[in-house]
Amino acid sequence: MDALHKLKILVMFLSLATFMIMVIMNAGNATGTFKGLFRTTPGNISAKYSTDFTPAGWTFLIWNVIYAWQLAWLLYALSGICRRYFPYFSLQNELGYVFIKPDLLPIPFYVAWCLNNGLNVGWLFLWDREYLLPALVFLAVLSLTTCACLFVSHRALSIHSSWFVKAHKAELWLIRILVQNGLALYLTWTSIATLLNFTVVLIHKWNVPNEKATTASLSILALSLVIWFYLENYLLDKYVRYNLTVYPVVIAALTGSACGNGSFSSPQTNHVFIVVLLALTCLIFAVRLGLVMWRHWKRPLEA
Repeated sequence: MDALHKLKILVMFLSLATFMIMVIMNAGNATGTFKGLFRTTPGNISAKYSTDFTPAGWTFLIWNVIYAWQLAWLLYALSGICRRYFPYFSLQNELGYVFIKPDLLPIPFYVAWCLNNGLNVGWLFLWDREYLLPALVFLAVLSLTTCACLFVSHRALSIHSSWFVKAHKAELWLIRILVQNGLALYLTWTSIATLLNFTVVLIHKWNVPNEKATTASLSILALSLVIWFYLENYLLDKYVRYNLTVYPVVIAALTGSACGNGSFSSPQTNHVFIVVLLALTCLIFAVRLGLVMWRHWKRPLEA
């Protein structure tokens, strides 16, 4: 095993270590365990800077799903250090270690992930100290690093997917389900959190009325959904066809916002906007599922 492979193993374990530290910091902050380190909890800050877009408290339980999914793909990736590919139809990668070749999760992927974890912890401190604008910047960059991880993973898998179909189909689906859908889940939620932070900044730093700030963020979310639906079904289909965790996250977030703000008996403008956007997202998700199933059988990617 050469020096580059040893470096990759080091970076892989560093990715797990930074992730575990990040999860511990988040858990300690949320429960008030680290009282000397943090002044209050993220929930208290969110309540202080509440908006018409802020979801009900139960919505944030999705973090448990997100972190469990990230841990699953990290452990799967680390298992590649101990596993070898066995030849089926060709001698390529014969008895090679899974983490080496084909290099589906290269070193830059793990570097971006470590940076992501650092930004997550940094955001905790900025939000705790009520540095609203820097917290927004950190959260936006955090989302970009997750996007970078997804880009690297999708590009690498698209190059080698035909080989996986012939020889190691299970690995292909493990990458798609654990890594790519897990990261898509995380990216979607942090993108929504970024919009929520943006709403807070508009209201409490730039003195934009609550209703207008919330409408602006909801409009950005609606436009993003339409653009993403077009991109994933046409321009990026060969890369992201099986990414199916985006819309469920949006549905959960909008459901939380609908339940946490306003009244169904006397709804305000933004409450109506949220409910309509929720219905639209459900419709788009149903269409997306139908397209994926049809294309899976009629237009397989590895045909």
